[in-house]
Amino acid sequence: MNLTERYRQIESVTKYSNYYLGRCYTWLSTPITEFAARIGLHPNAMTLISLVLGLTACGFFLVGDRVSLLIGAIILYVSYVLDWSDGQLARFTGKMSPFGGWLDQMSDRFKEFAYISTLAIGSHRLTDDVTVFYWAMGALFLLFLLEYYGQINRSIPASKNAQESAAAATPSTPQFGRPSDGRRKIVIDFSIDEQYAVVCLLIVLVGAKGTLVGVTSLALLFAVYKPLKAWLRYFRTN
Repeated sequence: MNLTERYRQIESVTKYSNYYLGRCYTWLSTPITEFAARIGLHPNAMTLISLVLGLTACGFFLVGDRVSLLIGAIILYVSYVLDWSDGQLARFTGKMSPFGGWLDQMSDRFKEFAYISTLAIGSHRLTDDVTVFYWAMGALFLLFLLEYYGQINRSIPASKNAQESAAAATPSTPQFGRPSDGRRKIVIDFSIDEQYAVVCLLIVLVGAKGTLVGVTSLALLFAVYKPLKAWLRYFRTN
């Protein structure tokens, strides 16, 4: 199998919530995943490397000046590319496990707490503005609330028709290398993919406090929108 074919197989097992935003990560994650698979790196090791890089970015956020924020944003972006890559690697190599899913979730939550907190601390060190801590607390609460919404949304039962359609579309045997959904979807729901893209962009454009204000505002908007959308969909189909 040549390199191009391996890339295609890796991309075919990639899960996109928002296809076009996902391409912002897969252009770099796909070759990383291919290399990791070739050297036998375990997906859980990739998760831990992503966590270390995320914490490294937080070290630059603590400094708080413009250059440090820029460097930290770049490292945080690479950290999430690896976070994207660990899922690709697990599905491509068949090394998926409940522990790997738990480790990935815990790593994500830890990085969220770390980058929000260090952005606030770094900003306060330079400006003595205590309001950054209020914005940080708001951002953390709402990001964790959105994650909770995502978890409970998966537990809402689908309608009978939707269940039958999903069952009919599911092949009886695993289809390695085939995408589960070929549609190029655009979904805007401030998922973790969008959160990291927004955070990295805002850090560069508006600095630490502006990032905290922006993340809190967007998270609040979707904290209202997402449960309403989920329950309206549920009641329409039942």
